[in-house]
Amino acid sequence: MLNKKSPFDYRQAAGFYFSNLVKVEGTINEHEDIVIDSEYSGSIVTNGFCEVSENGHVMGDIRARAITILGRTEGEFTARDSIVVKKSAKIKGHYYSPKILIESGSEVDARIKRHRAQKDELSL
Repeated sequence: MLNKKSPFDYRQAAGFYFSNLVKVEGTINEHEDIVIDSEYSGSIVTNGFCEVSENGHVMGDIRARAITILGRTEGEFTARDSIVVKKSAKIKGHYYSPKILIESGSEVDARIKRHRAQKDELSL
């Protein structure tokens, strides 16, 4: 008999997961991974990764180890390792990271700059 394993769902393992059933406003300073599947206004600082999913809409600033965008974002986004903009994404604002990948099909109205994040730039 074959052992069927379900694929790993990082969203369940994230420290914070904001469902598309809520609207969130505020400031988050954490060490955990964050997945935003909702409308979020404010700022986020995390030493983990941050994902804005297909249903997500962030209006504000994010500083994280890595950022993946599948939804809509407006603001200033800084990643220590990388920013990945998927083809479903619509981004506006300023984006800074040493590695930036933008998939064909995404909508980009942004200033994008590759730079080295300072070691203490993401400190809480």
